[in-house]
Parts: sequence; structure tokens; C-alpha cells
Amino acid sequence: MIAYDKVWLANLRLQAELKKDKLKGFINDAEFKAIAEKYPVGFYTPGLFARIGLFILTCVVISFGDGLLTLFFAASDLSFTFGWMFFMGLLTYIALEFMVKTKHHYRSGIDDALLFISGLLFAVGFTMLFSHYNNVYYLPVAGAIFIFNLYFSVRFADMFMTAMCCFAFLAFVFFGWTKNISFGMATIPFAMMLVSGVLYSLSYVYNKQKKFADYQNCFIITQVIFLLVLYLAGNYYVVQTLSDEISSRPGGAIPFGAFFWIWTMVLPFVYVGFGIRQKDVILLRTGLLLIVAAVITFRTYYHVLPLDTALTIGGALILGIAYAIMKYLKTPKHGFTYAEPDDTNFMDHLKVESLIVAETFAKAPAAPANDHIRFGGGDSGGGGSSGDF
Repeated sequence: MIAYDKVWLANLRLQAELKKDKLKGFINDAEFKAIAEKYPVGFYTPGLFARIGLFILTCVVISFGDGLLTLFFAASDLSFTFGWMFFMGLLTYIALEFMVKTKHHYRSGIDDALLFISGLLFAVGFTMLFSHYNNVYYLPVAGAIFIFNLYFSVRFADMFMTAMCCFAFLAFVFFGWTKNISFGMATIPFAMMLVSGVLYSLSYVYNKQKKFADYQNCFIITQVIFLLVLYLAGNYYVVQTLSDEISSRPGGAIPFGAFFWIWTMVLPFVYVGFGIRQKDVILLRTGLLLIVAAVITFRTYYHVLPLDTALTIGGALILGIAYAIMKYLKTPKHGFTYAEPDDTNFMDHLKVESLIVAETFAKAPAAPANDHIRFGGGDSGGGGSSGDF
């Protein structure tokens, strides 16, 4: 289903692992070059700044092209319909498939821009389709956008499309629950908690399976989003804001207020606790981020100290705790260490567990029959090859 060459994707993961081994000194430059030549990657993937430049340039070119094409049909009403948006979106999608399949673009900026523009045009088309006299029917719009973004996410393993897919599904649940159930607005926080918790669990399980290795970053995005929504659905300030929308007396007490206060103040520490216990950096860093949200929520309603005094005390406390932990973990204990990690990754990078090199080798194509490259003879642990490689 994925548009990119799976063998090249496997080889790309392999080369990423080998680069780590080379930095650690397990293999030398010659060995890395030999393995990279044996397991090549044919994608066109420029550097970050070139990718950004190509993204902007592609957006400009497509915008001018779509605008010019629209001017040709400006005399008719066709260019102002949802069908025209679908038509332009389809043309952009065809260009995307061509660049990926024929030109082998992979995260080049061009394919990113084409994917973004295609998704945007389809989203605008669905919004126009399910609108009537400036009245937008949000439930079918959210459902249609979710389906298309799900396809784009599966087809191109794109993190942005995955995020949009998650938000569209959550919007579909929100509007479906509040519009079709009589007590929907009163119970929507619990519904969003349930949905977010279930979807986070599924993302966590699937992210551990090697058959979904091409979608690991996508599953990381879904985990972060659903952890945040799980917290925000029970955050006291968010719940009260929703309650004020349906209440005749805004600003009053909300039902189950004590429960939502406990949820607001305790859940971030639950995230941190489970993150430490399971050595899950996604849970850990999300929990640390949400501790700030919990403090801000508390300060919105209760002003125990002046702001400058509270910030000074809080900063001193955090610095003291951080210094104590750094001193304690200079010697690794219980699987934790203060030492820098051997590699960097997404959201620093919400670190994804690395693929096992042997598994990636197993997925790589067989070597040609006349290939005389061999491994072995090593006597220094890790590299597995000696100077006569």
C-alpha cells in the first residue's frame, strides 16, 4: 500500500543503523561504504534547507498553475464548485504519484508540497460539498477528511497527514456525539477520554510491531496527540469552557468538578510515573509538558503567590531537582543515565526504539551471485570484520 519502494526503505533504515555503528567505532568507513553499496537507496532526498526551498517553490508553481487553469474556466460557474476543487486535487495527486514512482522523490520537499496541496484541495472540496448557504455540516466534513487523510497517511507514511487524520477523527467523534445524543455536551469529556485512551493504546501496540516499521514516526505522532487530548478532555479549564457554551450562567461550578480538578493535577504525574517505569520517553516528556499546563490551569483560578515570586520559587526548585538528578545519574542506575544518548531522533525526537540490524538485513534483497564482498575474521567486538575486509 505504501507508495515508496519497500526495499529501499528497509535499506534506508539499515544505513541509519550502520551510521550509528560507525560513530561508535564498531565499523570503519570502508566497511560502511561496502555495505551501503550492497544495500543501496535510490531515493532523492536533499538536505533540510534544500527540502524547505523545494517545498516553497513547488507551492508557488502549483498555485500559479492552478490559478491559471482556473482563469481559463472563469467564464463558467465550474471553477466555483466543489467538483473543481476535487479536479485540481486529483491533478495534484497524480503529479505526486508520478514524482514518487517515477522520479523516486522521498521527503524531498516536492512530494511534501504536492501531498499537502492535494490534501488541502480535497478538504476545501468536501467543505464546499457539505455546506449550504454558509452553513457547514461539520460531521460529514470531518468524516470525509478523516477518510482521505487516513488514505494519505497509509499511502505516504506522512506525519503531517497522520496528525490531520487524528484531528479529523476526533472532530468526527466530537460532532457526532454532541449533535446526535441529547446529553452529548454534558458527557463529551468522558467520550473523548475513552476514545483517546483506546486509540493511544492501539498506537502503542502497533508501534512495537516490526511489520509497521515504515510507520513508526506516524505512530509516535498519534501517541502524542491522543495523550494530549486524553488530558485536555478532562482539564478543568477546558471542561468549564465547554460547559459555559451550554450554560445559562457562564462561569459557574461544573458537575463533577472535583473529578476534573484531580484529573487536571494528577494525570501529568501519572504520565511521568509510567514513562519512568516503562522507560517510555513519549509518556515522560508529554507528562513533563503537561505539568506546566496543570500549573497554568491552577494559576487561572487560584493566585496563591504573586506571579514573579511563584516563578522564582518554581525555577529554583526545578534547577535544584535537575542538579540532584544529574549528580545521582552520573553513574547509571536502574537503566537510567545522565550521559548523552548515542543518537538523536524525532522530537529529540520522542526517541523511537531502533530497528534491529539483523531484522533489516533479513528484509534486504539478496546479493548478486558474483558479489565477492564477505564479512568475518574480526577479533574486536562489535564490528565483526578485521583489517583484511
